[in-house]
Amino acid sequence: MYYRGLEFTCIALSQNVAKPTEELADSFRGAYGTTLKPHHSFLVKPVFSAAMSACPYRKDFYVKLGSDEAKVQEELKEYLAALENIVKVLKEFLASKDAQWK
Repeated sequence: MYYRGLEFTCIALSQNVAKPTEELADSFRGAYGTTLKPHHSFLVKPVFSAAMSACPYRKDFYVKLGSDEAKVQEELKEYLAALENIVKVLKEFLASKDAQWK
């Protein structure tokens, strides 16, 4: 549905924050497998997997977010909690009777 891209991003970044030694590409590949992959054709799956190789290295990504690593982690966790809530609300709404436009 319409929330899957947000869910994919949220899961990937949450997993990456929780595993301080995991590279971003690995976190995004893992999130892809549980969110978007079941909805992609056999032609799209390898392309998307290859695209994950374009993710920046963890050390480069987090430095771009800020020089104070503790502050970046704190703010990222806050952001991800808010994003998880948004995804939850979207999923609940889209599963509700009110969202059925038939």
